[in-house]
Amino acid sequence: MQRALLFRDRRVERPMARNKTLFLYNDTRADQEWTVYSEGIINQSYTVGQARKSFTITLSANAVIKFGVDDAVYLDAIYDYQSDSWTSRTATPNDMQFSASQSAVNVTCSYVP
Repeated sequence: MQRALLFRDRRVERPMARNKTLFLYNDTRADQEWTVYSEGIINQSYTVGQARKSFTITLSANAVIKFGVDDAVYLDAIYDYQSDSWTSRTATPNDMQFSASQSAVNVTCSYVP
């Protein structure tokens, strides 16, 4: 009687990294101090005036990107890796707006201190 040997491929498949461009927009006439944070992904501060600020991050898993403006208004952008989709939450919807496409995230702030 022959025994069939089963071999498992022990290579670990890593998720494919996806690049996402984040665009920060200031919808006021005054400069705004933005913070963008997600553990292990980004921890930056930016002054955003009339010109938009943009940068690219790489995601290979679910993530929550936290946006804050002038230490007063905040928005969380929640990325689901499996569905490659975004949702958002904010306590100040009149001051922070969010939209997303396949490769870009737009966050606009109209907060005036």
